[in-house]
Amino acid sequence: MGALFDLDQNYGDEKPEKRRIFKDFAAADIDTTFFNCDEHADLHTVDGKEVLVILNSYDVRDHSAHWEAGAKQNFDTGLYNLNMVMYIRVKDYGPKPKQGKLLTLDKLTYSIRKCDDEGGIYRMTLERVRQS
Repeated sequence: MGALFDLDQNYGDEKPEKRRIFKDFAAADIDTTFFNCDEHADLHTVDGKEVLVILNSYDVRDHSAHWEAGAKQNFDTGLYNLNMVMYIRVKDYGPKPKQGKLLTLDKLTYSIRKCDDEGGIYRMTLERVRQS
């Protein structure tokens, strides 16, 4: 007849294995899934350094009208606002940038409108004003 339960004896010389939690699995997925150039990320040059990033949410808006002397002036100024979201690993970028800092992405200059650290990934909202 066998025992009703197994008794796990710890004599103090063995270190218990650390139990992995969700954050451990999520951190592993950052590199193996999201920042995998075969899946989501692409190589881009950010501030002179080639790194894997994810670009998202392109938004182009025409600024062909403005207010002058209390009246809306409608004429084509040729100005456009380009907004996008860039995801980059904290370890690839470095210290968190401040709002308004200029960033060069593939030889084009953008202004960082917002930057959030989302578990080891910066989510940067970038803006570029350009002429057509």
